[in-house]
Amino acid sequence: MAVPINSNSVLGGLKSGNAASAEMYGRVNKSLFAQNAGVQKLSAQLTRDQTRLSGLGQLQSALANFQSLTQSLSGAGLQTGAISSSPNVLTAVTMTGAKSGTYAIDVQQLAQSQTLLTLPQKDKDAPIGNGLPSAIKVEFGTESGSGFTPNGSVRSINIDIGNNTLQGMADAFKAAGIDATIVKGSAGFALQLKGPEGAAGSMRISAGGDAAVEKLLAYNPAGLKNLTAGSTAQDAILNIDGKRVTSSGNVITGQIGGTALALTAKGATKVVVAQETGAIAKNIGNFVDGFNKLSSTLQGLQQGGLKSDPALRQAQDQLTNMVRSNSEALEKAGVSLDKNGTLKIDAKALASAVQADPNAVSKLFTDGGKGIADKLDTQLGQLLGAGSSIGKEKLTAERSVSTLTGQKTALTGALNAQASNLVARYTEISQGGGANSALPGLPGGGARSLFDFMV
Repeated sequence: MAVPINSNSVLGGLKSGNAASAEMYGRVNKSLFAQNAGVQKLSAQLTRDQTRLSGLGQLQSALANFQSLTQSLSGAGLQTGAISSSPNVLTAVTMTGAKSGTYAIDVQQLAQSQTLLTLPQKDKDAPIGNGLPSAIKVEFGTESGSGFTPNGSVRSINIDIGNNTLQGMADAFKAAGIDATIVKGSAGFALQLKGPEGAAGSMRISAGGDAAVEKLLAYNPAGLKNLTAGSTAQDAILNIDGKRVTSSGNVITGQIGGTALALTAKGATKVVVAQETGAIAKNIGNFVDGFNKLSSTLQGLQQGGLKSDPALRQAQDQLTNMVRSNSEALEKAGVSLDKNGTLKIDAKALASAVQADPNAVSKLFTDGGKGIADKLDTQLGQLLGAGSSIGKEKLTAERSVSTLTGQKTALTGALNAQASNLVARYTEISQGGGANSALPGLPGGGARSLFDFMV
């Protein structure tokens, strides 16, 4: 049973030989147990809300990724292909408004994330520090030399006796939307934090509360650096037909009309964009893969962080019903929906349909708002809109996490202070003795110790 009152912190300041014994600590702890149950209840509520908030964020991301795919198929995108002469350097995918042409591209630098590593610990599940509440603030921004310029993006994490292990900290950072993993090396286990891609994804970490937690996690590019920096946050840099382009990510859009570039290595290549019948089958395959990936993600969320969540259920039902209602049209292109909600492609049937009438197959997916991809794009836009149920539930979860975090920090701090006061008062009375040392309010004023009053 985890408690917020720790003998190291409560008794550490008392002199040896006095009443500060393990037995005394146990009695103080027992006297505060009823209040401590409130901390445990808040912790459980906070964990549930943080898990739900993380799940809603994953739901939004999965829906947005699939919406980008459906948008790429509109217009002439389904019939347009792009070929890279050096696919190890980059690959290219055509989208709406793709224009035929040949483009010379030189990738000079890939975008990457900053990684920070804590000092190794012998055990990833061993407590770090004395369990006092610690408030962690992670700021994101741009690091330049020894300077740091925040970009306004901040994450808050709370560490206490319930999660003051490496694994507990990793879970807390993940719940706050920060990539955190435990890595094992020859010296033991370490916590690795990874920021978002791009030069503006550097991190500055401050910690207040438990000194051991602060020593482990504090990192300031312009000051104290208790973590070891691995990779550096940086933007992608490339030249397209002689024009310098920078990007915080390795997927580049908006530079070549209707074409997305996915960078994978440094080097030079040529990208040829052209109308081609063979692109139809490839892009329909991308559509099917994207839909199945989305379905798998939603099923995973249903079994995990968003179990029985109404927003998730709404998204699943609407997307599945949209595809089912167009199943007859899909079958004409060799695409079918099985009983598990997964799309399947009959390659021979698709090839025959494209060969017979490529324009007809294209219109099944994109046709001025009437195609399947068009309709799904509209549906996804409604699910992701500002007034959507997902947006409203996420806002509610964010407010709840903020409120519960404040309540837990205040209550835990009060209990630790109360425990310290009880121990100090007990020591004073047990050492002083006599009627003048009796606790006020006791009948007769003759208590032998504070515990006689409390029991």
